[in-house]
Amino acid sequence: MKKIVAALASAMLVTTVFAQTAATDTGKAQMKANNEKAEAQASANKKKAEAQHDAAKAQASANEDKASAQADANKEAAKVAQATTPEQASDARGDATKAQAKANKKKHAAQTKADKKKQDAAKDANVAQAKADKEKVEAQSDANKTAADAKVDAAKK
Repeated sequence: MKKIVAALASAMLVTTVFAQTAATDTGKAQMKANNEKAEAQASANKKKAEAQHDAAKAQASANEDKASAQADANKEAAKVAQATTPEQASDARGDATKAQAKANKKKHAAQTKADKKKQDAAKDANVAQAKADKEKVEAQSDANKTAADAKVDAAKK
């Protein structure tokens, strides 16, 4: 009877050890998955921040270009007031009109360029987040597989 109890106790001890090993493997796999998920999200966040920074720089550049173009147009418009003859005033008005049209064209081009940069930045940010999400799913899947394998191994022993 003592031998049977000792054999059962030994078998239970071995089963417990295998179960603990399986739990440890599962825990390690989950920790690895969590680290991989955190790294993927951090990478995505970095890329998103870079994209937003690029978009902000593009808008700032566009704003400078627009201000410069308008300043040029304003200089031409100021010449109208300085004209001393009707002919000079007429020429100045014509130059001012041309300068304003040119400024409007430059402002539109600058804003279009900035908008394109913003769209590209948003696309880059979305791609980075999608990649991070995929990596996170794959990492969790790997952890789940490791956990399932560990349970199967423990059950076999």
